Amino acid sequence: MTTTRKRQARQLLRRWRADPVAFCTDALGFEPWDRQAEAMRAAAGSEHFALRSGHKIGKSAFDAALALWWWCVADRARVVLTAPAAHQVANVLWPEVRRLYLHARLPLGGRLYNTPDKGLKLDDGREIIGLNTNTPEAFAGISSPGLLFIVDEASGFPEPIFNAVFGNMAGGGRVILTGNPTRTSGTFYDAFHSRRDGWCPMHVSSLDTPNFHGGHVPGLANPEWAEWAAGQWGRGTPAWACRVEGNFPSTSDDTVIALGVVEAARARWGAAPADGRLTAGLDVARFGDDASCLAPRRGKRFDAFERWRGLDGAQLAGKVRAHLLDRRESAAERPLVKVDVIGVGASAYDHLAACAELEVVAVNVSSVARDQKHFVNVRAEAAFALRDLLADGGSLPPNHEWVEGELVSVRYDFDGRGRYQLEAKDKTKARLGRSPDGFDAAALSAYAPAARSAGSSSVAF
Repeated sequence: MTTTRKRQARQLLRRWRADPVAFCTDALGFEPWDRQAEAMRAAAGSEHFALRSGHKIGKSAFDAALALWWWCVADRARVVLTAPAAHQVANVLWPEVRRLYLHARLPLGGRLYNTPDKGLKLDDGREIIGLNTNTPEAFAGISSPGLLFIVDEASGFPEPIFNAVFGNMAGGGRVILTGNPTRTSGTFYDAFHSRRDGWCPMHVSSLDTPNFHGGHVPGLANPEWAEWAAGQWGRGTPAWACRVEGNFPSTSDDTVIALGVVEAARARWGAAPADGRLTAGLDVARFGDDASCLAPRRGKRFDAFERWRGLDGAQLAGKVRAHLLDRRESAAERPLVKVDVIGVGASAYDHLAACAELEVVAVNVSSVARDQKHFVNVRAEAAFALRDLLADGGSLPPNHEWVEGELVSVRYDFDGRGRYQLEAKDKTKARLGRSPDGFDAAALSAYAPAARSAGSSSVAF
């Protein structure tokens, strides 16, 4: 390389070191949008940066671009990309690093591997690697004056591993936290609240993207997506606040299931064992746009929920029977299905009860609770049984945003005797924009029926 070329390279490196946005445009051929660029520059100027955001604001590209920037400009750079779930590292973050690297405007050098555990390496020791929390011991002993940890979905990141991350900072380095603000406790939450003075916190809403302000950037949140999100989660709900507005959910005590509990249950699904008897709850549609919903599970792991509209009792029973029998582990297994028999549910129950291959239990959710000291009725008792199941290691299937919206929208109050009671369903429906059929089905699935007499195939509550 000639002296002139070396001088130009040093000038370019100084420009990049001072401004990651310049690196993105010059080296990666990637033009960050205005709030994304603002966040990059803020992160570059801070040793402890935290970004809370809604969905579809370019967060993965933000993480990947900063990883490549630091790898190129920092002496002895070591970048660790991590997230609570292994799939987030392997299927979201690492593909984004590879995409930016492979489509870079300038050659970046080094050796790029297909998997995040091998990462991207230079002969001088600089590297980008991906670690997941399935191997917490991997976080111990990582050190370098040029160390950078980028933690995505930081709201759900395990606190003990956070301790290991910060322990590695003793020799120098910096931390970038990004994610949807799903939990109202922990390191990510504290970065915006009690420990804010030790962080550079920033907030970007999905509604901030250029697509809401006359622009058109493919892949970012847009008004059509916002309408879809409103249909899934309901405007003004905790899920809308977190997923769209990028705000922490209300810490109000009147929500049966907190968003953090739901988020953790979704993250566990891929690794959760599916053991025990096939058990399902069936909530039967009453009128209009309401859907009949089936929530099957084995042990603490829920499988994909099913919804049907416009079916009479016999038709619905046929669908449910076929669905459950098709998912038996053996012909000898007798799935258990618990049916809300109030109103139109009685017809579906009668047809299902005639099927000898199923055990069918009738549940009247308006009847008196078994635990009359703490709950007004079975509906409240079942709702809190669902909360306990999810909080105690339960798991929920991915790609069920509509279920998530329902699970975090149901609220409770107390009666004159201090017992739990759920708000009227009409109130939930008005706030959510639909009936919480998925919540009701899941609560029925989690609810434990009273002991039955020998030979009985169903019990009314």
